[in-house]
Amino acid sequence: MPRARTRTAVLSAGLVMTATLGACTGAPQPHAAMPMARPDPRPVAEAMLADTINKINQHGTAHATMSGSLGVVGQLNADGAVRYRGPQADLALDGKTRNTRTEDLAVSIVDEVGYLNTPLARPDATKPWLKISQDGSDFGSKLLSPALDQLHESVDPRATFSGIEQATRIQDSAPDTVDGRPTTRYDLRVLTEEAARTATDEQQRERFQRAAENGERELGYQLWLDESGLPAKFAATTKVAQAGQVSLVSTYRDWGSPVDIHLPPAAEVGIFDDLPPMAQPPR
Repeated sequence: MPRARTRTAVLSAGLVMTATLGACTGAPQPHAAMPMARPDPRPVAEAMLADTINKINQHGTAHATMSGSLGVVGQLNADGAVRYRGPQADLALDGKTRNTRTEDLAVSIVDEVGYLNTPLARPDATKPWLKISQDGSDFGSKLLSPALDQLHESVDPRATFSGIEQATRIQDSAPDTVDGRPTTRYDLRVLTEEAARTATDEQQRERFQRAAENGERELGYQLWLDESGLPAKFAATTKVAQAGQVSLVSTYRDWGSPVDIHLPPAAEVGIFDDLPPMAQPPR
């Protein structure tokens, strides 16, 4: 900031001198200079996010609790584990959803393919697990993959911030606690136009581009870091196609501890090719 003020002062003095000389010589006056864009005073989050992402990769696993809204799926409360492998994050959750009624829910996401187990979306009596693929042409994938993608990203801050660290600003930070642990809470803002230019992931780039085109100049997130610099909590709200507004909070513990994440048995997995029949309440 001091350098910016110095440059502005020098430029202003130069313009005043030029105008004075022009008045004395009778030379035509130049057009008034356009005001300089004010620099963003908020700190860039690049160093903090790079360190956080590096520590997530180093530890590799964590236990997580998730709560919030999954849009059309309903309110979610679940507990599970995450395994970070390169750019991917495998996930296993068990919990409940509440929409018109409360139902059990289990989710596994392995190699970016999701598996959902809930009485409201069962392919048939012998196949309790519904397979959901990002590029699937079946009805279930088309309807639920956007919400499941957001669930996936909500447990992995890397999916939100990798590649756009320079386009993220720290709006505010303050000491806080998460489950009794001392943390620092960061209110972060992603500049959508800049993020759309710099993001290397195609889906990420398209998401920020849509937000910018819809007039959302910034998107807000909250990230709590513990004293070692690892995430203690992450909160994100996103409007998702076909799913409505997805708003989730992930709370982390036991970084680096062993986790059990596995695929459901193949014989118990099915898909919905077309619109499924209305789920019947359990008897």
